[in-house]
Amino acid sequence: MQLTVGELAHGGAAVARVDGRVVFVEGAIPGETVEAEVTQRRKDFWRAQATAVLDAAEARVTPPCPYFTAGCGGCQLQYLAYPEQLVQKRQVLHRQLLRGHLEFPLDQIDVLGMADPWRYRLRGEFHVLRRGGAVSLGFYRKHTYQTLPIDACLIHAEAIERSLPAFARAAEDPAAAGVTALQLTWASGTNDLLWSPYPPGTADRDFGTRAAGWIPELNLNDDSIGMADAGRHFRVRPETFVQVNARQRDVLYQRAMQYAAVAASDRVVDAYAGIGMLTARLAERATDVIAVEESPYAVRLGELNMQVNGCANVRYLRGRVEDTLGQLEAPIDVLVLDPPRAGCAEPAVEAMANLRAQRIVCISCDPSTLARDISRFCAGGRYTLVEVALVDMFPQTYHIEAVARLERTA
Repeated sequence: MQLTVGELAHGGAAVARVDGRVVFVEGAIPGETVEAEVTQRRKDFWRAQATAVLDAAEARVTPPCPYFTAGCGGCQLQYLAYPEQLVQKRQVLHRQLLRGHLEFPLDQIDVLGMADPWRYRLRGEFHVLRRGGAVSLGFYRKHTYQTLPIDACLIHAEAIERSLPAFARAAEDPAAAGVTALQLTWASGTNDLLWSPYPPGTADRDFGTRAAGWIPELNLNDDSIGMADAGRHFRVRPETFVQVNARQRDVLYQRAMQYAAVAASDRVVDAYAGIGMLTARLAERATDVIAVEESPYAVRLGELNMQVNGCANVRYLRGRVEDTLGQLEAPIDVLVLDPPRAGCAEPAVEAMANLRAQRIVCISCDPSTLARDISRFCAGGRYTLVEVALVDMFPQTYHIEAVARLERTA
């Protein structure tokens, strides 16, 4: 069918309408007319794939990665020039805020993009594909669980890309037959690479040694590696969260610190603190920082990282945010939160709002859950959304990282 598409939806598809039905068209840019093939029909919407562009947008470019056109599911927007990616992501974020009943002007959303939007990922998960005795590593094809074998990826660090053939060869050994995926993490600026099999424990004890023999220039580790951030050093393990874009991580955390405006006398809560990279920055300015984290692995590493970096004014509390914050005594001056993609449980928002912090800094990798959580904080006039920045952590994809500042009004 022939379609003229409108705005870009969260998820990377452009929106068209046919007889009152919404059609999400992948591979199309707002304003274009395309030939499209319907790939999914549901009662409330259809999905389609653009098969030919009849009237191309000026922002359309040729994707530089051959695997993108082969159906790789890792990127969604390589056909869209990078400046236009930022324009469209800003509009997606704005529409999500409006859906959350947050009247915030589009032109006041600050956009912090990358000078070079490639080779930014320092962590990736690669699926194992076995055919005969040969093994390849790759990503799932779009909307499937079928692995597309790759030997290069333009959004991952070169150190990770170089290691892929070695890990594939290591997985050919019958002793590694249970390994279905590998997570690889590079410490930027070093030769250190952290690897971890999935399911956990399926790699034989010689797996790493075999891989290391084919990439002697890299130091492989299956336990933890050290990462630098703003002059500090942090231990990172496979099961702990770390922002995968080191260049934009610094941009994000600088903006979060600007929004937090921590004074020397302030008490700060860092909810969903993880291993403490942002916590350490807060500790440099505050008198007292309470880091709340549910994962036991992250708490252990966080406490170690605070010791290594001399952050004696940080105290970790292990537990869910909604179960833990009631232990704290007032006053809390600043609240910072960086929850998982699913956002905050409603009881967690209420527990954080009850701290009555003067300023709240919300970090999120999903604009819909960000809008929902901010709306809950602002319910009843408790807080007002004052500033929003889009930090492009994931170029070439539809993913949107944002940070917002809320001020207490009641």
